[in-house]
Amino acid sequence: MEQKERIIFHIDVNSAFLSWEAAELLRQDPDAPDIRSFPSVIGGSEKTRHGIVLAKSPSAAALGVCTGEPLAQARRKCPDLKIYAPHYSIYVERSRQFMALLKEYAPSVDTYSIDEAFCDMTGTSSLYGNPVDFAHRLKDEIHTRLGFTVNIGISSNRLLAKTASDFEKPDKVHTLFPSEMEEKFWPLPIEDLFFVGKST
Repeated sequence: MEQKERIIFHIDVNSAFLSWEAAELLRQDPDAPDIRSFPSVIGGSEKTRHGIVLAKSPSAAALGVCTGEPLAQARRKCPDLKIYAPHYSIYVERSRQFMALLKEYAPSVDTYSIDEAFCDMTGTSSLYGNPVDFAHRLKDEIHTRLGFTVNIGISSNRLLAKTASDFEKPDKVHTLFPSEMEEKFWPLPIEDLFFVGKST
């Protein structure tokens, strides 16, 4: 019997802690400003200005704010930066809802971190149709039901699916199959390779 081509989704929440905080604030007050729409971060104490950036909004990232940097340094880059304290119990619950939704559709869900998972979608085309089309529907359903956006990378193995999900963000679906390596992968800087950090 002919073996089915493997189809792996890597699904990653866009700026998870900030997205989950935004969704909770909007749940509490639908008229509240969406903290994803202006320079903001999830970090330590606004009063003491201690701690590091745990997550950043797209506009904060555009101003050079980096995850993991001290809040004081982020403030120098962006004087109008708004800092929100983390609420880990909310993030744990949002992660649980996210993983539960994935398990409604994927035969196999492997949690990689609190905000990302690998889904083995091999053999599901008879249920869901074209994998890329289904990924768009799944991405949109996550947004509709849970209130935050994700990126989905699709390939025949985890390395390439993870790499694909890190392409343009947010709220995108990308493929990186072996046949697309020359076009999409080889032009990337070496530091974009999964597990290759700056020191390596």
